[in-house]
Amino acid sequence: MSLHEPATSDQMSRQHVLLQELPPHLRLLAWPALRGRDSVPCDVVVPDRYRGLPTPLLAQADGVALHVPDEPAHADAELLALLTSGAATPALRPLLDIVVCMALWDEALRTRGVFAGNAYLASEDAVGSLLRVADVEIHGSLVDHIQELQSFELLYRFPIAYKFRGAYGVERQCRLNGWGRLLYRHLDEAGGAGLPVATWRTAIDRHLQVHHESYRTALDRATHAVDEAPGQTWGAARALPVPVLM
Repeated sequence: MSLHEPATSDQMSRQHVLLQELPPHLRLLAWPALRGRDSVPCDVVVPDRYRGLPTPLLAQADGVALHVPDEPAHADAELLALLTSGAATPALRPLLDIVVCMALWDEALRTRGVFAGNAYLASEDAVGSLLRVADVEIHGSLVDHIQELQSFELLYRFPIAYKFRGAYGVERQCRLNGWGRLLYRHLDEAGGAGLPVATWRTAIDRHLQVHHESYRTALDRATHAVDEAPGQTWGAARALPVPVLM
C-alpha cells in the first residue's frame, strides 16, 4: 500500500498494529516506507493529516500503523523474524550499520578493559569517526540518520552534559539505549542478518588495541575532572581518535 493512499477493501481487511504499540527495535521496519521508498519490507498506513511531515515526526505520530500478515497478537514474532532474516537488511541500511557499530564499540571498550559501562560518543561527528574506524560508508546525512534512530527510540541523543563540558554547545552526545542494544543482539544471534558484523568487530577491536593507552588515559582524567573541571573532560574526549565521554 502506498503511503497516504486510500485503502482498498482488501487492504482494509488486513491486520495492522500501531507503530507506537511495537517495541522500538521492531518499529525500524517502517523506516523505508515513512521515507517514501518504493521497495519496502512492510506496508505502512499514515493518516492524511500527517502528509508531508518528516520521518522523525512520523515515527512518533499517533495513528501511524504497520500492516502485519497475521493477527496483531503475533506481530512481534513475525516482524522479528523478518528483521533477522536478512530480507529487510538492504532497505534498513544505513540505520542498522550505525546501531551495530555503536554496539560493537561498547562491546570492545568492555573487552579491552577501557570502560565497564556504555560510553557516550561525544557528538554526531564522533559517530562518524567510529564508522570510519569500522570502514563503514554512510550514504545520506549522518545527522539525519541519528535523528531518525532517536525518533524510533533506539538511542539517547542530547546536549553534552554540563559535567563533561561546563558550557553549552551544539554537539549532541549519543549512546544506544537498551532497545538499540537488543536490536544488535538479535542481529548478531542471527549471524549478522546480512551485515559484516565480524569484519566490523575486528576493525574496532584492532583500533582499541592500538590506541588503548590513549583511551585509558582519557578515562582516568575524566574520572578526576568531571566534578572539578568539566572543560578538561571535554578537551580530553575531543583529542581521542573517536571522541568518547565516559
